[in-house]
Amino acid sequence: MPTKKKPVFGQLTLTGEMAVDWMKAGTKVTIGKVEIGPLGAFPEYNIPEWANERTGDIALIHTANKYDNPVLVTQRSILRALEIWCVDMETKGAETKVEKSGSGMKGVLLIVENNPTFVFERDETKGQFAPYEMKEC
Repeated sequence: MPTKKKPVFGQLTLTGEMAVDWMKAGTKVTIGKVEIGPLGAFPEYNIPEWANERTGDIALIHTANKYDNPVLVTQRSILRALEIWCVDMETKGAETKVEKSGSGMKGVLLIVENNPTFVFERDETKGQFAPYEMKEC
């Protein structure tokens, strides 16, 4: 089986992996693709080991603008809402697939038209671990 070659283009980190942006309060994303799976299913991205220890699965939200870095999601409150949204989109006919990548399998949802925009917010007055809310714009 051929090994996947390291990317040549794209924003790379010092270790030669693809960069990701971190989810933070107020992040606004027009979704193009969502990938959900264990840390090992994302070998091409620079994702810290602690991300898997905290949540089990992680997600990458790719924007409709293919030139943006994907947004890394590790927060359980967002993962729950995102997975429910992905199930809803799949039942409405969105393209989905399961991909083997690295040492794991990941679910992939592709949005090819009418890309929705979401904002991810949390009440920061409730402290560092306040749950996020996913709201469609």
